[in-house]
Amino acid sequence: MRGKPKPSGAGGGPVSETPLAVQARDLSKVYRLYANPSDRLREVLLRTPRHRDFQALSGVSFDLPAGKALGLIGENGAGKSTLLKIVAGTTSATSGTVERRGVVASILELGMGFHPEFTGRENARMNAALLGLTGPEIRKRLPEIRDFAELGEFFDRPVRTYSSGMGLRLAFAVATHANADVLIVDEALAVGDGYFQKKSIDRITEFQQRGGTLLFCSHALYYIALLCDEAIWLKNGAVAAQGPSSEVVRQYERFLQEKERRLDTAPAMSEPATTNGRRPARLTDVRVHDGSGYPRAEFAAGETVAVDVEFETADPSLAFHVRVGADREDGVQAFAVDTRGEPWAPLTGRSRYSLRLLLPELPIAQGEFRLYVFLGDETALHLHDLKILRPGFSVVAPEYSVGILRPPYVWSIEQEGAADRRPAGLSAAVGRGAARR
Repeated sequence: MRGKPKPSGAGGGPVSETPLAVQARDLSKVYRLYANPSDRLREVLLRTPRHRDFQALSGVSFDLPAGKALGLIGENGAGKSTLLKIVAGTTSATSGTVERRGVVASILELGMGFHPEFTGRENARMNAALLGLTGPEIRKRLPEIRDFAELGEFFDRPVRTYSSGMGLRLAFAVATHANADVLIVDEALAVGDGYFQKKSIDRITEFQQRGGTLLFCSHALYYIALLCDEAIWLKNGAVAAQGPSSEVVRQYERFLQEKERRLDTAPAMSEPATTNGRRPARLTDVRVHDGSGYPRAEFAAGETVAVDVEFETADPSLAFHVRVGADREDGVQAFAVDTRGEPWAPLTGRSRYSLRLLLPELPIAQGEFRLYVFLGDETALHLHDLKILRPGFSVVAPEYSVGILRPPYVWSIEQEGAADRRPAGLSAAVGRGAARR
């Protein structure tokens, strides 16, 4: 997708050199909605319409080359799940066509494809057979599926006794151990606990590294931006934006921010991340100061701001990244930096860590900011812990200032063919932050 010519659409155009795993053309889906069940019968007998049409999907087209990843984003009810079901083959389109090449495994609605009276083992065997595995392959993969799902004795109990999270574990284990060419995931990671989410992300990454094709739907825009090559933003069943994932995510974020402003409500405050399962690491302390170590919450424009971050892990063999970001109180993001570009990252080999983020002459003009500190895994994809400082810090301008930034700048004026350059507000070169290791 990225860096390659776009494949031809319905009206022609350049052709992609990479074979397509999924090709969708003008997909539309209309559902008939009835006020009550008896209206269906009345409609058949009386030959008079007793329903109203609901356009769930309208004219969606895309090409997904083999080995690439496509993300779907949008608000609830935008048509994302309907599109995934059509691509997976569990729902037919009202109009349009979809072509799939290779074996397609999907994780859609929890429990879809499982018989509630059969055990997890029996359901795993049947689903693996439907995905094309032979008898010997199924016998070889069943222990791997059982170990990945971590259901214990429930693996041999009826699926009707499973919680939603257990059903997800089984579905994900089967889908990712069946040698599928295309994997379709519909917001499934939101159900599992933090430990299993980490396993799932790792498994998806391995699948992509093996050349698998991914169609991924999630409200977690961070996952979409990092896992997917391109993305589609659906709005009221139609494509609102389509292209490189980072660009589409930015457009969608701007839409959400504008919607919040129109509603005239403060952005929802995120709570610190919690995991219902095992928690391999946690943040223990976050402090804001001016570089001296003494806590401080108010700064003048252009002063140095420092953030000390401490965290601990029960397993020194694990690796971690840290991200620090600041948002203004109205939800506008000021900045976000992380350790991914540092030569000593990711962090590993210890049970306790202490880092310092130094922001010399922070170019913020004014405002009050809440501070976010994220503790992620070695890929910076899975979130282990999150701390939010609200208020985090404030910047006070010595005089009235417009906007959020105070950038270095230079004015110049041309006089008689010579430039009289007068620097104003220039700051010294800024060095990289360092960690106390």
